[in-house]
Amino acid sequence: MEKWDLLDADGNFTGRTITRGEPLRAGQYHLVEHIWIVDAKGRMLIQRRAPHLRLMPGVWAVNSGSAVAGEDSESAARRELFEELSIRTEPGELVYGGRMRRRNSFTDLWILYRDVDSTSLRLQTEEVAATRWVSADELEDMLQKREFHHYGTAYFQFVFRAIERGRRTLYVSDLDGTLLQNDQTLSEYTVNTLNRLISRGMTISVATARGTIGVQLTGLNRIHFRAPLILLGGVLLYDLGRRRIVQSCEMNASTVSAVLQVFHSLGREPQLYRRRNHEVHVFYTSLNTAEESFVHRVDANGRSFSHMYHRVPYLKNSPAIFFSCQGTLADQQQLLERLKDIPGIRTTLYADTYREDNWFLEICREDADKGQAVKRLQQHLHAQRVVAFGDNRNDIPLFRAADLALCVENGTPEAKAAADHSIPANTQDGVAQYLHTILNRKM
Repeated sequence: MEKWDLLDADGNFTGRTITRGEPLRAGQYHLVEHIWIVDAKGRMLIQRRAPHLRLMPGVWAVNSGSAVAGEDSESAARRELFEELSIRTEPGELVYGGRMRRRNSFTDLWILYRDVDSTSLRLQTEEVAATRWVSADELEDMLQKREFHHYGTAYFQFVFRAIERGRRTLYVSDLDGTLLQNDQTLSEYTVNTLNRLISRGMTISVATARGTIGVQLTGLNRIHFRAPLILLGGVLLYDLGRRRIVQSCEMNASTVSAVLQVFHSLGREPQLYRRRNHEVHVFYTSLNTAEESFVHRVDANGRSFSHMYHRVPYLKNSPAIFFSCQGTLADQQQLLERLKDIPGIRTTLYADTYREDNWFLEICREDADKGQAVKRLQQHLHAQRVVAFGDNRNDIPLFRAADLALCVENGTPEAKAAADHSIPANTQDGVAQYLHTILNRKM
C-alpha cells in the first residue's frame, strides 16, 4: 500500500506516515505536487482525467500527484510527469513556483517550460484520457463553464503569478572572494541557504578557477548541486555529485608545445593539467614555494590529493586542458608578453586572493573562459537567464555573458566596473543573502 509522509501545520515533516486512503485528522497534512507545463507562447498543457477515476472523473485538470513516503517534492513531480505523460525531466529542470497550504495538504507548484508535442505523449490511460494546450483566456473560459477543475481563485492567482515570474534563471557564483569566506571555507549560513534554495528548485552553479581537487578542498560537496559546475576558469563542466566531467576543452599537441617553449625560454616551469577519464591530474618538473604548498593540501577529513600530482623529468607535448603558474606580477607580465603571439589560447592574469604579490597566470583554449562556459551550461540546462556573482578580473567574461552581473563589495575595481550592481561582501554571505531574497520573493 502507498504510504504518505505526514506534515504538521507549518509544513514540517513529523516523521510519521499514513496509508493512502486513511482519513487525515485535523492538523495533519500530506505533500501534493502540481506541475504546470508552459510553452514558449505561454500556453499551458492540461490533461483530462480518466472517466473511471473516483475523484474528479472526466474533468480537465493540471498534472498532479502526492509524494510517497521518503520522496522529496521535486522527485515526486518528476515521477508524476513521467508516469502520466511520459515526459522525462532532468534534476533541476522543473522550476519551483511556491507552496500553498490547503485543507489537508501542502501543494507545491512546479513549472516545466518546454514546447511539448502533445501528439507524441504516451498517456497513462488509467489516469489520463487526453491532453491539450490552452491559453490563459481559454483556461478562464473552461473554468466559467466548469470544464476545468476549480482549485480556487487564490490558487489560480498564485499559479499565474508564478508562471509570469518563473522563467528559468541560472545563478552562477565565483568561489574565492565571492562565495567562500576569507579562510577558504563555506559558512554554515551559505551551505544551509543554498541547499534550501536548490531543494526548492532554484538552479545554482559555481564558476571557479579551481579544479576538481580545489573544489573538494573547500567542502563544496556539502552543497547539493544539481547543475554541473564550471571549473578551471571555464575549461570543465563538472558534475560534483557524481564526480564526472560533463564537458572539457582540450588544447592540441602543437599548442601545448608552443606554450612550453615560451616557458622554457624564460627558465620557467608551469603546472600542466591533463584529463584522465573523469579526473584531472597535474604534471610538473619543479615548483616554487607557493606552488609546492598546493601539492600537500588535505581536505577537512585529512584526505590528501598528492596522488593526482606527478613530478616528471619533462612535460610532454601531448594534448592538455590547462596551464597554471604562480609568481610576481613582473615575472607573469614577462610571460604574457611572450605568449600573446600564440594562436588559439586564452591567458588570464589575476592577483592571489590570499597572498601578497602572488599572481596566477592561467592558459587554456581560447573558447574556455567563464563567459563561454556559462553559455554552454545555460544551453545544457535550457536556462533562459543568467545571474552571475564574482569579485575578480577573471570574472569579467562571466559578467559579460550574464543578464545580470553582481559584484561583492570586496571585489576589485575592475570587477565592480564590469558589474551591474554590488551586493554585500563575501564575509557577510552576500551571495546567499541575495539568493535568500529571491526565494522570499518567489514565496
